[in-house]
Amino acid sequence: MKNNSVIFEKPPINDIALKDCDFQHTIDIPGVSSGHMKGLKTEQFPEGEPTPYDIRKGVNELLGYVDLKNKTVLNLGQSNGFLSFHAEKQGATDVTSIDLDIKNVNYTEPYKNRDVVPRVKCNWQEELKGLMKEEERRRNAYWYTHKALNSKAKLIHAHACDLPRDLGVYDISILYTMLVHIRDPYLALQNMLRHTGEKVIIIEVGGYTRRASFRNIIRNLIRRIMPPSPPAMIFLPCPERTPFKWWKLSPEIIVNMVNTLGFEKTSVNYHAQLTEGGKIFLYTVVCERTVPIEDCNYG
Repeated sequence: MKNNSVIFEKPPINDIALKDCDFQHTIDIPGVSSGHMKGLKTEQFPEGEPTPYDIRKGVNELLGYVDLKNKTVLNLGQSNGFLSFHAEKQGATDVTSIDLDIKNVNYTEPYKNRDVVPRVKCNWQEELKGLMKEEERRRNAYWYTHKALNSKAKLIHAHACDLPRDLGVYDISILYTMLVHIRDPYLALQNMLRHTGEKVIIIEVGGYTRRASFRNIIRNLIRRIMPPSPPAMIFLPCPERTPFKWWKLSPEIIVNMVNTLGFEKTSVNYHAQLTEGGKIFLYTVVCERTVPIEDCNYG
């Protein structure tokens, strides 16, 4: 059942300590020399461990070089808020993040809260509880940075497949490695795009062989004369994996999905971002609305 009203999460009344935060993405915080540290569990800050993802230098590539100035932005799954705060820094006029409630998780009915894979031979409930402890620390990092930057960004509780009816329409939507975690990625896209007026930016993991690197020059030349790759979704769950990843999606299937939802002009770029100890390879699909939203029958 669709929610009828938007519920905004309120900032915590008490100050949050850095030791209670987990910055999944490196972020610069004024007055804190190493505020972009992970796992701040002691008072030895700022000598903590570095965060696993640092997209500061590659953020324009990550976002497909879309101009966010004077745009309203809807960001699905903000983690510690890097992209939401970046959008504000770039001049976005209104930024709203969507994430799940971390306080009212019902472990007996996980699909109401988290898209957990119920692997029958595994104690996935305990894995979910462990994830929620990490999520609490990441939410702390969001609010810590929100206050430090004097941010006006808003945060609402909702699942992408069950968005509030009165969420409104935003110019730009961002989905940063979110479809991999959602059991029904098409329904999530349908719901996000019915609230998107101009463009949606979809980032997923993959595309190592398609980057414009010296190693891939010949491979990419051959690919140009070969038939295009077929749209594909690979089902990821297995006993060896954590129960929080569902799909590996090709750029082609994302393009097909958004085409059916009124976004028929698309572009794809491949890039690498820094991580703790190496790089992660991703692709970005920028999708532009071609069918006016008032003419779309989203149901």
